[in-house]
Amino acid sequence: MAVVYFYVPAEKADDVIECGLKLSEWKDREQQTPWNPEPRACLCARLHPDDDKRSRDPRYRCIKINIPAEDCVVADGDLYRLSMKFPDLKQKYIGTMVPLNRYMFGSFRKPECLIFTTILGEQISIYGKGLDDPILYENSETLYVNNIIERYNDKYDGINQALLYCFLSAQSRNGVLENLTLDDSLAYFSTKDHNRYVTLSVPDLKKYVLDLI
Repeated sequence: MAVVYFYVPAEKADDVIECGLKLSEWKDREQQTPWNPEPRACLCARLHPDDDKRSRDPRYRCIKINIPAEDCVVADGDLYRLSMKFPDLKQKYIGTMVPLNRYMFGSFRKPECLIFTTILGEQISIYGKGLDDPILYENSETLYVNNIIERYNDKYDGINQALLYCFLSAQSRNGVLENLTLDDSLAYFSTKDHNRYVTLSVPDLKKYVLDLI
């Protein structure tokens, strides 16, 4: 069994625990999958309670759903949102779908867990932050970014310096920092009053390729 998280209006939480989540009432959308070309009703749960912006909204309660992992489909939620504007990404989004029991945590920045069945009340409980068993990572976005940075660190020496250089360069373009560069080899970044500064070697950004995802 797996545990996933879903948000309901606070005033409906008790009813949901007693009666469950009827798919026809709580569905988020109808969705195709690689295994079924016909759109089917589904509700969209989360792998971490803090993955949903409603985690900070007192009008909602987070519920835990205990469900067989093979009954859930995990997909890249970012690609779904992008496909709403860029339809060419629709099939790429569908191609990201895997059963939850095959999903490698940290693969997607905003994973969504699609459930295509009604959830019984006996499968549901209220999530109590600080009271439930601790979750071993902060949220999916942090895990995703940290995994990418770790893979780059494993492959490239000096990646942290390159990232710092890119960040400070962007701040310079935004007018937040001053920037002086010597012979395309040494960069000087400072506050407007020059009281605080950082010097860095100018990295060769062409050598850092996006072949790790």
